[in-house]
Amino acid sequence: MLEPFYRYDHHDKERSLFDISQGYMLYFNEYSEIKIGKEKIFWGVAELKNLVDVINSFDSASGEEKSKLGQSLISYSYINDNFGYIDLIYMPEFHKPTQVGEKGRLRLNLPTQNYNTVYEGGAGEKTPSWAIKWQNSNGDFDISFQLFRGTSRDSSTLPIIEDGKLKYFAGFERITQLGSFFQKVHGPLIFKFEGIKRSGQKNSKYERENYHSYITGIEYVVTRVFNKIWDLNLFAEYSNDDRGSNSTDIFQNDIFLGSKINLNDVDGTEINQAFTIDLDGNGNTGSFEISTRINDSIRIAADYSFYWSLKSTDTLYSFRRDNYLGIKITNYF
Repeated sequence: MLEPFYRYDHHDKERSLFDISQGYMLYFNEYSEIKIGKEKIFWGVAELKNLVDVINSFDSASGEEKSKLGQSLISYSYINDNFGYIDLIYMPEFHKPTQVGEKGRLRLNLPTQNYNTVYEGGAGEKTPSWAIKWQNSNGDFDISFQLFRGTSRDSSTLPIIEDGKLKYFAGFERITQLGSFFQKVHGPLIFKFEGIKRSGQKNSKYERENYHSYITGIEYVVTRVFNKIWDLNLFAEYSNDDRGSNSTDIFQNDIFLGSKINLNDVDGTEINQAFTIDLDGNGNTGSFEISTRINDSIRIAADYSFYWSLKSTDTLYSFRRDNYLGIKITNYF
């Protein structure tokens, strides 16, 4: 399997990217499989964000919040009908997240420099990371526990004086993260939870702080909306980070409300809406997306994102003028 990816930006060269999203050799038998190469591995059940999803680095310059880069790895998976699934993952190197340049958007008022990345706590691009995950299902209940040790995929912002000027650089620490997620299906309701305990990460005051964070919520599924073949999914989630105002997460005390409408037509038309409300009053976000196929091989999607009620003390304040409309056309070969 090979899945290359290329992006070109004429105005912001930092956004231009060539990446092997996935490309690996696979060996499997009845109870196990081995992969060697690059892969995208997704962990989690929540809609707003996935705290436990720590294998791949963020493609932050993509403009899509959950977009990730491929990760070089060697993985072994064992499958047992009674015990569940065990994944052992060894990552020989760290792939630095992408970020926009001085002419790119979205970015902070004082942008992070794209050079002299700081690796702390023995970290570095060639320092390996590893992870282990167990997951099992019992009827309508899914549960998983994970352990990750390695270079954090979330960067810290470090202020450094260079040539007499204050500049901000990306910093990556060695972290240990314990994580868990579960979901329970009860009729049209799906109950969801993700939680982590992390040590080694720096907070917004540039100090190492052990912390825990969680996101929990429900999804409600409605079929045959308005007596049509449409499906409607409604989401409500609460996100919390115990670092409070010291958190580097913009959703440290927020409510998420969203919906997804699937028209179940031959073009696969979907309409998504989402809002986040900061319970500390520091800024809210919203998005609207519609996508459909225009023929058998081409799909088009339009996405509008916006921000409001922003305070100057909040990280989102940097994006106060960054409401934007994006149009994506995908051609499948």
